[in-house]
Amino acid sequence: MLYNLFKPLVIISLRAYFKRIDVIGANRLEEDSTIYVCNHPSALFDPIVVASTTKRPIYFLAGAEWFGKGMQSWLFQNQFNMIPVYRPWLAKGKEKEQSSNEEMFSASYRSLEEGKRIIIFPEASSKTVPWIRDIKTGTARIKMGADKHIGRENAVKLIPIGLNYSNTHRFQTNVLINVGEAVDFSDIIADSTLDEKEQVRQMTARIHDRMSDLVYYPEDAENFQFIKDVKRVLTDVLMAELGIAEGDVEGEFKIRKRIVNEIIQLSHEKPTEVSAIAKRLRNYLDDYQTLGFRKYNPFEEKPTNLFMKVLGIVFGFPLFVTGTIFNLLPFLLTNWAYRKYFLSKVTGEHKDGQLNSAFAGSLGFMAGFVIFLVWYILLLILGSVLTSFWIALAFTMGLGYISGRFAMLYYKWVIQAGKYMNWKSLEKKHANVIEDILKERQSIISELLRMRNS
Repeated sequence: MLYNLFKPLVIISLRAYFKRIDVIGANRLEEDSTIYVCNHPSALFDPIVVASTTKRPIYFLAGAEWFGKGMQSWLFQNQFNMIPVYRPWLAKGKEKEQSSNEEMFSASYRSLEEGKRIIIFPEASSKTVPWIRDIKTGTARIKMGADKHIGRENAVKLIPIGLNYSNTHRFQTNVLINVGEAVDFSDIIADSTLDEKEQVRQMTARIHDRMSDLVYYPEDAENFQFIKDVKRVLTDVLMAELGIAEGDVEGEFKIRKRIVNEIIQLSHEKPTEVSAIAKRLRNYLDDYQTLGFRKYNPFEEKPTNLFMKVLGIVFGFPLFVTGTIFNLLPFLLTNWAYRKYFLSKVTGEHKDGQLNSAFAGSLGFMAGFVIFLVWYILLLILGSVLTSFWIALAFTMGLGYISGRFAMLYYKWVIQAGKYMNWKSLEKKHANVIEDILKERQSIISELLRMRNS
C-alpha cells in the first residue's frame, strides 16, 4: 500500500522541516474504533503531522472536490485511506443535486466496526488561526450512527486533538500535538427529554469545548498580541517558579494555557491596567528587537550551554560543510520552485484559481519533499554505480540527511553565538541602554506577577 510506503519518507521529511514535533497523550493515538477530531489551521500539514505520530494506519475524511475521478480517486481512497465528504455549500449545479454523504457515513461505520481509526477536521475548511472555529455536526452524527450500526453504546470513542503551531508556514518552527481524553457523552445520550437533533447539537458543543481545551488560544482577537507578548516573557519565569523542568512539554502547555486564561480574566476585571501594561510590554519588545534580537535572549544564556555550542561550532564545522554541500542545491531549488509556482497562489485575495492561504506552508513542504526525494534517489543511484547499494544507502543517509539536519542546528548555534557576542559588545558600548532595557523587562515581569497574584 502506498500509505505504508510513503509514511516513513514523510516522517523523515517532517523531522527535517520542523524544529520540534512534540506530542502530549501519544498513547491515546493508538486506540481502536476511534474518531479523532482535530482543528485545521494548516491544510495538508494537519493530517500528515497527526498520521506521522501513530504506529497504525489512520483514515482521513477529506473534501470530495479534491478526489477527482478515475485513477486519482482510486489512489486517494484505496491507497491513501481517504474517505470523500461532500460539502454542499461548495457544490454547484448538478453536482449539488447529486452530492450525497450516505456512502461516507457507511464507509465510516464499516471502518469503525472493523476497529479502524478515522480523523475528522470538523471545522470543514482550513484557516490559519490558533483557536477552534465553529464546527459542523457531522462528527457527532457519525459517532451516534456508528454506535447504532455496531449495536452497542459507546462502541466508538471520540478523542479530540489540538494542533498548536508556533508558525504554520515557516521552516524550522515547532508544532505541539495535544491529544485529549475521550469525550464522555453518556449524560447527553441518557437524557430522554432530548430528541436526536438536540443530542447532536449538545454533543457538537461539547466537542468544541474539549478541542478548545487543547489549544493555547480562545477566539479572543482583541488581546491576541498581548497574550503572545506575555507568554514570551512570563513562561520561563512561571516554569521556574512552579518547578516545571525544561523539556516538560505538558507542564509548559499548562503554564501557557494558564497565562492565556488569566489574561482574559484580567482583561474583563481590570481593562485599564491591562491596556497600560500591554503598551509597556509592546514598547519594551519593540526596543529589544530594534537592537537586533527577537526570540533569543542572550542575557539568559547559561555559560555551560554557550560553551557546548562553541564546542559544537568548532568541532562540527566539517560536518556542517558536508551537510551544506549535499543539501544546498535541492534547498535552493525548493525555494525557487515555491516562490515561482506556489507563492502567488496562496497570497492576496482569495479568488477563483487561487488556493487558500492556509496551504502556504504545506505546499512548500510538498515541493521540498519531491525535490529532495529525487535528489537523494539520484545520489543513491550514483553511489550504487561507484560502490555497493548498501554502502551508497548508508552514505546517502549519513552524508545527506543526517549532516543536513546537523547543518541547520549548526547554523542556529552560529546565529545565537553571534547575537551573544553582539549583546556583550552592546553592554560595553551602550551600558546605560542595556541596563534600562533589562530594568524595564524586570519591572514588567514584576507587574505582571503582581496582577496575576492579585
